[in-house]
Amino acid sequence: MTEEAKRIFVVCSDLIFSGGIRAEGSSQGIALEFIDSEEKFDEALEKFHAALFMTDLHHHKLGGEKAGELVKKLKTSEKNKDAYTIAWGKHTEPELLKSATRAGFDKVVPRSLFVKEMPEYIRQAASRTQMST
Repeated sequence: MTEEAKRIFVVCSDLIFSGGIRAEGSSQGIALEFIDSEEKFDEALEKFHAALFMTDLHHHKLGGEKAGELVKKLKTSEKNKDAYTIAWGKHTEPELLKSATRAGFDKVVPRSLFVKEMPEYIRQAASRTQMST
């Protein structure tokens, strides 16, 4: 039995950010799983291996404290505990960014830095998935 390809889990409702993530993922040949509810997140945890989990801390359903709950679920999932996790939010809300760090995200950045570095995050995830499959 061969190991299934890893995916990038994405929680983002911003159309511009989502479009950029989708385009970069496609160019790197990595599957993306866009998640818009806790139920869909739980299903993704069961069905897929995550190489990377990226979340917008301002997502209308899954942002803020809920993002912290999701990262904890991911990190306790045997299948997905090694996924790299990134959260982004407005630089004008430093407490929100700090709370995401405390919740267990590997990297927490302001939106402007996320936009700049997102292609590299996806390239790194793609290289990890190619090495593990």
